[in-house]
Amino acid sequence: MIGVPRRATRAAAGLAALLAASLPGMPFDLAAAIEAAREGETIAVPAGVHRGHFVLRKRVTLQGEPGAVLDGNGEGDIVRIEAPGVVVRGLTLRGTGTSLDRENAAITVLAPRARIEENVIEDALFGIYLKNAPGSILRANRISGKALPLPRRGDGIRVWYSPDCTIAGNVVEDVRDVVLWFSNGLVVRGNRVRRSRYGLHFMYSDDNVLEENVLESNSVGAFLMYSRRLTLRRNIFRRNRGPSGYGVGLKDMDGVEAEGNLFALNRIGLYFDNSPREIDIRQHFRRNLFAYNDIAIAFLPSVRRNVFSANTFYDNVEQVAVLGAGELVGNEFAESGRGNYWSDYRGYDRDGDGIGDLPYEARNFFENLVDRHRELRILLLSPVETAVNLAMRAFPLVPPRVKLVDPAPLTVPAHAVPAPRREGARWPILIAAAVLLAAAGFGSAAPGLARPSARRRAEAGGVSGPEETDVPAIVVRNLTKCFGALRAVDGVDIEVARGSALALWGENGAGKTTVLKCLLGIYRCGGTVTIDGHRAGPAAKDARRRIGYVPQELTFYDDLPAREYLEFVARVRDLDRSAVDRELERVGLADHAGKRIGALSGGMKQRLALAAALLGRPTVLLLDEMTSNLDAAARESLLSLLEDLKAEGQTIVFTTHRVEEAERLADRVLLLERGRVFWSGPAARMRERLGGIALVTVRVPAGELERALGVLARAGYRTRAAGPLLLLRVPAARKAGPLMALARAGVEVVDFAVDGATESAPRPDGPAGEAGR
Repeated sequence: MIGVPRRATRAAAGLAALLAASLPGMPFDLAAAIEAAREGETIAVPAGVHRGHFVLRKRVTLQGEPGAVLDGNGEGDIVRIEAPGVVVRGLTLRGTGTSLDRENAAITVLAPRARIEENVIEDALFGIYLKNAPGSILRANRISGKALPLPRRGDGIRVWYSPDCTIAGNVVEDVRDVVLWFSNGLVVRGNRVRRSRYGLHFMYSDDNVLEENVLESNSVGAFLMYSRRLTLRRNIFRRNRGPSGYGVGLKDMDGVEAEGNLFALNRIGLYFDNSPREIDIRQHFRRNLFAYNDIAIAFLPSVRRNVFSANTFYDNVEQVAVLGAGELVGNEFAESGRGNYWSDYRGYDRDGDGIGDLPYEARNFFENLVDRHRELRILLLSPVETAVNLAMRAFPLVPPRVKLVDPAPLTVPAHAVPAPRREGARWPILIAAAVLLAAAGFGSAAPGLARPSARRRAEAGGVSGPEETDVPAIVVRNLTKCFGALRAVDGVDIEVARGSALALWGENGAGKTTVLKCLLGIYRCGGTVTIDGHRAGPAAKDARRRIGYVPQELTFYDDLPAREYLEFVARVRDLDRSAVDRELERVGLADHAGKRIGALSGGMKQRLALAAALLGRPTVLLLDEMTSNLDAAARESLLSLLEDLKAEGQTIVFTTHRVEEAERLADRVLLLERGRVFWSGPAARMRERLGGIALVTVRVPAGELERALGVLARAGYRTRAAGPLLLLRVPAARKAGPLMALARAGVEVVDFAVDGATESAPRPDGPAGEAGR
């Protein structure tokens, strides 16, 4: 038998592959085309499914045409590269084997300088595996793992003993890890890793750059170990919430330089374990944003030689945690005279240099307990935490441990802070706690951001908060709140300019108080609410501290003198006690400061509640039916005080059912009915808009309330009770009728008011026609 030369066999196979590629209907044999290709050739892989396992032993380019698929039939590797300089581009690869021992991969590279670009890898145990493949490039690939339990999955990308590689623009989802081990000089840029265990697992790899990556919704964003000289910049570590839930974990790392990264919505934003490990190394963390994490940064007590400056720590449940027994020492929280921004800082900036006049101290007794007993973390943000901290402030038998001191805290965030997108309520019971605190007259939280212009205004007798800006004090968009099937607030939009007053006007059940509680962040609601440019919500401390609140129903300690009550509120909120005298004078109670609260009149109690709300110099003052329980003289006195506050530049939002109050105090009015706005406009046009129905408000002695309701019902008047008040809607020509009916029946009328229009008689244009029916 005559033998056929091997070269001729390859030539015949190459001719067959060429004919298959050029003649319609002829099958394309990829393995044969690879075998026949010469060094440096490009093999165009046509559309269709090409099944098998392909080994590249020559420097070739495998270029997929649209629709070209390599299918491994669920066995072994799909492409194996054994020659330097190979390019694989534009293919879909799917169906590897499932052997973790054999590390079955869609593409395994065993030679230098490979380029793996613009491929789609599906149903793969391992996606791309570089093993002793220095200088390779992985770019713009999309990799998804097999539908297996997490422990049985492989790595989306594994780089092993492959220095000087570039990994850029890849999307990796539903794999085990992305692993970079024993590989120096890597550039990892612009990748996105989601729904995996470790978005990035880094070990024994020096002089590497990680930049502009997004690692989100993994168990851990990145865990970086046993490596030196890492640059970490402009990455996003978001919503990594596995059992440890680190955005980034650093273990035995030396020479980390982290700048411009975002750590958001993680269990722990940044975790330190023995990093740095060398005694002559200092690591720097500059201009990073830590927002809405359970813990922003967590240290083991032995960690030293880390320097933090110009970072923003914004509305984290716990800013800093020390995990275990021992003190955190040897780290620095300022550099060149500039520290970090802390959203819970309670200081001021008198000289306007952007640095607080007092150091920031992270101290919280309950957090100290949690740091030592992690099982207590479930109680964070609960009433238990509030009660423990209040008790320790009132009776400081065991002062809380100071976890860190920032000697030069910034008073303005170094970043624009994005609004959080949390799924579901983490602490529904927080709502009840906030209601109790508000009802107790605590008003706004302690003073927060101090800005130079705000400070100057406060010293001039105004209120704190940003000025010299066009940003409205309040912006509400599509506000919606449901209680079960009841839509209490339905698509409300509000915008309140600084220094102006807005009246929310409507009858009981219109949604006025619900809107206020959404502004306060007591209720979790749909839509967006911003206060002074800060997003409001149940966990939004920076927005809440800009609000003063006076509820309709007041609760006081009647045996406590007025001054002592305000001093207690100031102490709880860490305010200077001089604020007490200032606000007592301001609300006209300086001469009554020593009286028991129980001995004060109703009008004085309202003034006391207002003083408590003003203690922190809030940007926005929210008032819920403040005059509803007052007689005419007390009401007049309180309205005059509110007019003075407005003249000083105070922004006010108040609810009322009295037309004359809205006209007198408000610049604009929102008329609410059944949770919707049926008219919004200048207060001067309110009566014109509402028409000729009068709202009569009658106050009778408490013991006569039921009898008065009966008298008015028999006289044909539809009446509602609101506390000690009776509310009636009558034609304007008959507005004296209810009073005459009560007089004839011998029912005493303590006070009454008649408004020239009522909220239930809107004119039938636009949405008002439907709302009025």
